[in-house]
Amino acid sequence: MAQITLLRATDYIRQPWKNGGGTTIELARKGDADRWLWRLSVADVERSGPFSDFTGYRRLIVLLEGRGMTLSFDNAAPVVLDERHCPFAFDGGSRTRCDLLNGPIRDMNLIVDAARVDASLDVCALDEGASLRAAASECALLHAIGGRFGVTIGGDTVALSPGDTLQIDECHALPITATALDPHAVLAQVAIGYRPYSSCRPQIVRVGAAPC
Repeated sequence: MAQITLLRATDYIRQPWKNGGGTTIELARKGDADRWLWRLSVADVERSGPFSDFTGYRRLIVLLEGRGMTLSFDNAAPVVLDERHCPFAFDGGSRTRCDLLNGPIRDMNLIVDAARVDASLDVCALDEGASLRAAASECALLHAIGGRFGVTIGGDTVALSPGDTLQIDECHALPITATALDPHAVLAQVAIGYRPYSSCRPQIVRVGAAPC
């Protein structure tokens, strides 16, 4: 049976970075503080600087607000991220620096255990009344970036306000449909699958981008 958890925007805790370069709001997480399976968060980046080391994790990042940033890596050419809602994936263990293009930004981050989790992150803009069918997965996360949504899960309907996150565990092939209730509503959709644990970590593609 699916487990449905509604996480309200008013319940999130904003955490300052140790280096003072910004703050992070954790939306949802699986695993303990020492070792996550995955974590979904939103960060406000106030100044340029290095990213934290997440060796063993794969990162997916999406620009939500602001002019954008350039990411520089220790083993690949720099990448400019200046288009909103377009996911970009890279190895969390790469030494990475963020240089803001023109002022502060807000971005969404999905960080997953590279050995145990397969995940995708997509952002969709919907007109009022338009619907989106969530991808089948073991765990689904729906985050209302902007606007309100009505989410139907099997025979149940849950209302999402701006900033809310809906986590559906053990959903597998359960039909999940999100319908926009406001004009220009924007929804982030995460699909997570779990792999059997192996002490041999797979090779990670160091830098890659998902198609927009």
